[in-house]
Parts: sequence; C-alpha cells; structure tokens
Amino acid sequence: MAKNEVAILDFGSQKLTILIGQKDVNNTLNVKAKYSENYEGFMDGEFIEPKNLEKAIFHCIQGAQRVCDIKISSLTVGVPTEFCFCKCFTNTQTFLKPKKITKKDIDELFSEARVEYPNFSVINQDSIYYVLGDNIKIKNPLSQIESKISGCLSFLYAKNSFLVKVSNILNKQSIFKINFISSIYAQSLYLFDEEQRDQYVLLVDCGYITTSVALIRGRGMLNLSSFSLGGGYISADLSKCLKISFQSAEELLKKVVLCIEPDENDTYDIMVDGQAIPVSMKVANAIVESRIEMIAQGIKKCFNLWQYNFPDFISINLTGGGLSFIKGGKSIFSKLIGKNVTIADVPYSQYNKPNFSSSMSVLNYAINN
Repeated sequence: MAKNEVAILDFGSQKLTILIGQKDVNNTLNVKAKYSENYEGFMDGEFIEPKNLEKAIFHCIQGAQRVCDIKISSLTVGVPTEFCFCKCFTNTQTFLKPKKITKKDIDELFSEARVEYPNFSVINQDSIYYVLGDNIKIKNPLSQIESKISGCLSFLYAKNSFLVKVSNILNKQSIFKINFISSIYAQSLYLFDEEQRDQYVLLVDCGYITTSVALIRGRGMLNLSSFSLGGGYISADLSKCLKISFQSAEELLKKVVLCIEPDENDTYDIMVDGQAIPVSMKVANAIVESRIEMIAQGIKKCFNLWQYNFPDFISINLTGGGLSFIKGGKSIFSKLIGKNVTIADVPYSQYNKPNFSSSMSVLNYAINN
C-alpha cells in the first residue's frame, strides 16, 4: 500500500468488509477500494461458524487486493459490540505544586484508573471529561497549569478469544500490523461532533443479526450493550409466517411500507418461480411491526440495566442496515421506543448509507490514528 493509504476490516453481522482509503481534500475520505464477503456472522458473542471464518476473511482480503492491485500489509480491525464491554472509572492526581499538565500526566491518570478483567483486553480508552482543581470541567487539560487533575475515563474491553482468533488468521495472510478498535466507538467519533457528544448521544446500530446500543459523552462511552436481534430476523419472520422462501421474504421486506394503513384487500406482489404472488399488506406489516417491537423492547431493557442515566429528552440516533431502510420503520420504532428517532448521517457522499456507517467510521479512525 502507498504510504498514506490505510486498510480496515469490519465485522458486520452478515458481511465482512474491507475498505482501502486515504484522507482527501477538506478532510474527506477517499475510498480507493471496497470489498465485502458474506459469512455466517455471530450471535451471543460467538461466531456462528468459526470453522468458516478463516476462509471468509481470506476471500475478503484477496478480493480487496485484486480490486486495488496492492498487497495489504496492515489492518485496522473493527470489533463488534457483542465481543466488547465498557467500564468507566474516575481517578485523581495531586501534585506538590501547580505544574503544566503533560501527556505523561494524562497517561498516568489512565494507567492508574485501568482495571484488568480475565479473558479481556483494553482496546480503546478515552475521556468522558476532566476536572481541574476542584470543579472546573474541561475537555483537554494539556498545558493547563494546575496542582490537581481528575478524570472520568472510559475503557473498552474486547474478548481475548476474538483478538487471538482474528490475529492468527491475519498472520497467515502475512498481515502482522494489526490494530483493533471498537466499531461503535469509531462511529461515535465519526458521526458526531464535539458539541453533540458533550450533550450526550444515544446511538443504536441495528444490523442484520445484532443490535448495539451506546450512550456517548465527551470522547468516551458511558454505557454499551448489545443483543442478538436485527433486521435479518424480520425477513425470517416473513418467511416462516407466510411460508415463502427467505429470499422472497427479503424482497418482500424491501416493498413493505409501514407509514400507511392498508385496506383488507391491499397486497404486495412478490415473484415466485417467475409468477407474481400477492401477499396481504395488512398481514405482512403486522409481522414486521411485531419484530420491530421486540427490538425496541430489547433496547429498553439495555437502558434499564445501564449504570449511567441520560436526559429523557435526547433522541436516538439510528444507524445500520437492520431498520433504517424499512419504509416507515423509523416512525414505528420511534412510537414503540417512546423517543424521537433520527437516522445518523454518514458524512461521505459515495458511502453515506446507514449500512456503511460502521466500516466508514473504522476507516476514518484508522486514517486519523
């Protein structure tokens, strides 16, 4: 790869995605190559078909290298939330006399606050906020002159089994420079500016098999949860209840419109063996709404289990391909969750869809770090 190019591997719950890119004019991202490979995904913090994982990663790497005609020598890997958890700790350092705060002081603040957990490793750490003296909150304390500094500090942990498995597979492809980042953490930094993050951000990434829920403040995570339920379950429900193939169910889901009240005789037409087959709009919509309600209930359960509360008035920022593309799905979801819901903007014209949110955010992080 060229000196200013980076490559990332992002683990979606349906696809592996490799992006190769670089920083362009006006700090935009220039994606030079994209390659995706379907695989079985993961549930409950484990890969569904771990034996097939190495083959899927190999095909994804080889495909990306063919598209860009380069050899990938290093990768930033996006770690899904199902393999992560976050913890926040506070720590204080007191100096004998006022001094200029240095990076070394900040590093020591994090080092002393950090707690080790069996079978997990810290992959990312950042600040919720700092406090100078007794009560002065600040985003960046570097070069400030003080005799005391405190911090509310966020640590993101990933399963060692994930880190070791992926590293071993990549090493077999002669990729030894590997950096792991929580994909939801990368999204928090890419999708929202400082002002938004300082006021709290609720982010819901609903994917194909899994949904991640995060409460963000400052540059860190206050709360982070996930559960194995996503848009793929909606297609599975349509397939089972209507007795149609899964492929037909996925095509049907693209036609579903939840923002209208259908009559008894209204239908969607799906193609089966070259013939148009009518499906009751009322029945199909009810199936879809029922599963969206289950996803909303899962998110509410996350809220109830969280250590840190958030203001009632803040909206949910929705991303991922699980719910974002269902016509009228956002309104139904908003009603069920009891909050205003906004589709989070992905700031890139070529890949600005919610299903690219995670991989574009990991690419942005890799370029900037």
